[in-house]
Amino acid sequence: MTFFSTKDKKMKKIITALIVLSASGTFANAENLKIGEIKSLIPEASTANNQIQLVDGGSGDLDFPFIDKIKAIATVGEVNKFRNDEALTGYPDGNAAWLHDNNTIRVVYQSESYATMSSETYPWEMNSGATFTGSHIHTIDYDRTKFANFLNNNNTASGMVINSGKLFDTIYNQFGEVVKAKADGGLWGNQTLPNRQLINFNDKYKLTKADFFFQSFCGAWYEQANKYGQGIGFNDDIWLTAEEWNIKRMFENTNYTSDDTLGLASIAVDIKNRTAYTVPALGQSGYEKIMPINSKHKDFVVMVLAGYNHGVEPAPLKIYVGKKNVGINGKTLADNATERDKFLSRNGLLYGKIYGMALANEDFAKLGIDKIDLSAKMLDEYLKNPDSINNFDVRFYPTSYQWKGWNTTPAVKDTEVFLWGNQSEQPKGYTFLVGDSKTEHPAVDPDFNNQRYLQNMTQEGGLIGIELTNFVNEIQKTFWGSADLPKYVSAKVTKVVGAYDGSLKLVTADKGLKHSGGDHSTWENGEAKMVAPDGLYWSKTSDGDVLIVDEDSGNKEGERKYSLVIDSNNMNLMNPNEGYFLAMAGGKNNPRAKAETAVYPGSFSKATSSEFSGSWNITALVTKDENGKFYSMDDLTGVNYEKINQSVSLSDSIFLGVVQHKGESGGFLKKVGADNGGQIFIFKMNLPSGAMVKRSPPETLKLVSN
Repeated sequence: MTFFSTKDKKMKKIITALIVLSASGTFANAENLKIGEIKSLIPEASTANNQIQLVDGGSGDLDFPFIDKIKAIATVGEVNKFRNDEALTGYPDGNAAWLHDNNTIRVVYQSESYATMSSETYPWEMNSGATFTGSHIHTIDYDRTKFANFLNNNNTASGMVINSGKLFDTIYNQFGEVVKAKADGGLWGNQTLPNRQLINFNDKYKLTKADFFFQSFCGAWYEQANKYGQGIGFNDDIWLTAEEWNIKRMFENTNYTSDDTLGLASIAVDIKNRTAYTVPALGQSGYEKIMPINSKHKDFVVMVLAGYNHGVEPAPLKIYVGKKNVGINGKTLADNATERDKFLSRNGLLYGKIYGMALANEDFAKLGIDKIDLSAKMLDEYLKNPDSINNFDVRFYPTSYQWKGWNTTPAVKDTEVFLWGNQSEQPKGYTFLVGDSKTEHPAVDPDFNNQRYLQNMTQEGGLIGIELTNFVNEIQKTFWGSADLPKYVSAKVTKVVGAYDGSLKLVTADKGLKHSGGDHSTWENGEAKMVAPDGLYWSKTSDGDVLIVDEDSGNKEGERKYSLVIDSNNMNLMNPNEGYFLAMAGGKNNPRAKAETAVYPGSFSKATSSEFSGSWNITALVTKDENGKFYSMDDLTGVNYEKINQSVSLSDSIFLGVVQHKGESGGFLKKVGADNGGQIFIFKMNLPSGAMVKRSPPETLKLVSN
């Protein structure tokens, strides 16, 4: 095929019109497009290699090797069907879906936005009158029947969109107060001192669109009540999120630093009551993702705290253990407690401790670490060593710090953040196994029988598994016989993928061609390894366990999304050193970017990297029972949602995904205050024959009554 020059304006306009008309609907102009109108896809199967893939408003190569079906359901910049001033914002990050009612699927995603460090989004107003720029948490409601059939037709998603909105309209700060408008004395932690003084950002970063800002909501998690059985886990349906990155540059040339403030909020959203609570007991240092795991005990919750520790490193991997149904002091909650404290208490979020991974001093040499050095990134060195052992035992220990209540919330510098590296804080006979604090998504084992999770080791590129081995027995017994927080939590670590060249190569099936030549079986520079793994999701289906991995590496040849098949018995890769390429996006060398194309016409801004950022199994929402009817909201409570997911094969499972795409942030997106571009999509995988090890046929599905 003859390629036309991007300077051939007339021909380009003609072809653009034809492609956009067929692929995305007729757009008189690329403004005020309603949610779901855009059909073209940001994800690509391979680099663009013909003219039809280089048209504004169209898609690239969609011949994906191991994705059977994929369609866009929403694109950043699209607007509420009833309100043109309420657009979807980006970057899209943490995401999930559930039933809003028996006929409606609610998809939720949050935008990772940085306010004046990026581009301020339009203000999100609370019931109190307080306004927030920066990150938003969007809800999009879809007709369930149409959604279930969406991958089987050629329709755009707009015809199944019912409405859109935000996840909450009330938020509490680290003082335990509803955040009011700034003019009414409202306070938000990332610019507030413990003495309640609100401090200003420097002139370069002063906010112009709202009172405050939510700083970079990243990997979120939706946790159903009673997920691991009646009374085990949370008592309420909760959305967990956190402000992620340190904002120290916003205070440069002032009299303060970000460490002087209350820090970055860890947030639990009471979904039913549309209320978000900042949870100081979970920490104030900023996290990529907070994710619960099975505690196997009705009185305790356990959560993985993955992330950045407010820019302080090295630091150990961390978990939180909280006791349910008690007050801040660990004793029975008073009858006259506030609704705030009742909610946090019954979910184990008032009284708890943060624990860091520690290794017995005599075991460091077994990991190939010759010298115990709290200033060195020892865990990273272990992962980079191809000859290091694959399994070892650890304990999670707390520091001397524990949050003591709303009236005593300290600045970041006075919490656990700076204690991990103090010699006086090291447990007897143990030392915190510190490493780079850039660890992104964890993924919890969906098997209710296990207490384990996987953790992306983002800085050096690797993957480890962590299994709690004696948690219930380690819960302390007090003098009066009641249970209390454990002194430590024992665990076993498995190196799943090392952080060295040769540790992982992807099967591409003649797709996944890099923009500059070669294929994505290896990273940009030819290294066969994980590079900056970010998104991570663990799915258990009727025929095996699959991880979905998303990299965030700045890959000029296109960022990678791929799957890994693991052995559920030991968390090792089923096929050593092998994964399966699913899709790519962006890349500075992308021909679509060089042709200044975008799926939202007119939104091209620059050639740059992209990032897939997490997945979610939505199979149970669209699966029908033996009578041909959808499962009801009651059917999907507690353990049942996951039981249904696990009863379906991988090839019949449907997943939600998002992609962050900064290169398409101009045009209407900039005009409407949507910040950085991206897209939400659903897809089905079809890995090659033999990739999945067949398990015994699943038991007949029996739902649990709650």
